[in-house]
Amino acid sequence: MNLTEAHIEFISNSLEFHGLQSESIKDDIIDHICTTIENSEHHDFRVAYEEAIQQLGGYYNIKLLQKESKQLVHEKMYVRMKQIQFIVGILLIITFSLGFILKMFQWPYANFALLSGLSILLLGYTPIYLYIKYKQSLFNYQS
Repeated sequence: MNLTEAHIEFISNSLEFHGLQSESIKDDIIDHICTTIENSEHHDFRVAYEEAIQQLGGYYNIKLLQKESKQLVHEKMYVRMKQIQFIVGILLIITFSLGFILKMFQWPYANFALLSGLSILLLGYTPIYLYIKYKQSLFNYQS
C-alpha cells in the first residue's frame, strides 16, 4: 500500500492526540508505522494502521516509551548534578576544615578560609541542592 501525505498527517495527528509529545520519538514511530503499513497486505489504510499500532503494543506502550526516554534523560541530568554536588561538597569540607585548623592555631587567613567555606555553602552547595530537589519534584509530579 502506498501512503499519501494525508495518511502521514493522520498518523502524526493521531499520535499527538494520544499523548506523544517528543518530536524525535514521534518521527521514529511514524517512520516505523509507515514502513509497517507499506509492507502490509491490507488495502484499507485504517485496518493497516490499526494493525501497525497493535504491533507496537498499542498507544499505551507508545506513551510508555516516551516516559522511559524522559526518565533516561532525567537520569543523566540527575547523575551529573549529583557529581557536581559531590565535588562542591568536598571543596566545602576542605575549606571549612582548613579554616578551623587555621583558627585553632591562630594563623593568618583563618577568617578568609572560613568565609570562603561559608560562601561555597551559600552560593554553591545550597543552590545545587535546591535545584536537584526542584527537578526531582517536577519529574515526580509529571510522572
